[in-house]
Amino acid sequence: MPEISHVRIEVPEQGPLNRILREGGAQQFPQWLYAEPGDDARIRWWGVRAAPTQMLDVPDSADARFGLFPRAVDDWGQPPRGLVLATVDAGRAAADLEPALDSAWTDAGEDELLGARCRRMTLERSVLVLAEPMTEGYAAACLARYGEGPIAMVLDGTTSAGRQATVNPVTGGPATYVRIGPGTAPTLIFLPAR
Repeated sequence: MPEISHVRIEVPEQGPLNRILREGGAQQFPQWLYAEPGDDARIRWWGVRAAPTQMLDVPDSADARFGLFPRAVDDWGQPPRGLVLATVDAGRAAADLEPALDSAWTDAGEDELLGARCRRMTLERSVLVLAEPMTEGYAAACLARYGEGPIAMVLDGTTSAGRQATVNPVTGGPATYVRIGPGTAPTLIFLPAR
């Protein structure tokens, strides 16, 4: 069964990211996350394993939809709890990803902190979320700046920093959202351990 296997981010400084992860309860840097230096804090790409990614009709890298599509990464470590992808049209994005990931999307409600209507799909040990903007909030700002693709990573943990939410699009329960930088920087969504 397909599963999220890798998330590659770019950060100007790794120190703040490490601090947020430690405060959230991470004993070590997650094996599914790779951070590289860059001018902007953003998620560069994401990967899946055990999925026929060759069946996807991946657009050219200049296309605003390019970041929506996963890369094949055969890394069998522990996956993230989930990943949130911003998209202009969740129905179209679900159809784009169906050849590799199936069509088992369910409604996950509205997320005020993301400013989006969400759909989710449970993969092997992780959840993939499509976030379609409903306001001029975080998801819309990320789309305007980077195009479609990953904007938030979901992991186990608790932290006193960040914004508390009573519902999240992955489990429907409480969560804490922590942005790793200003503006459109990626968000870490901490969920209580399963």
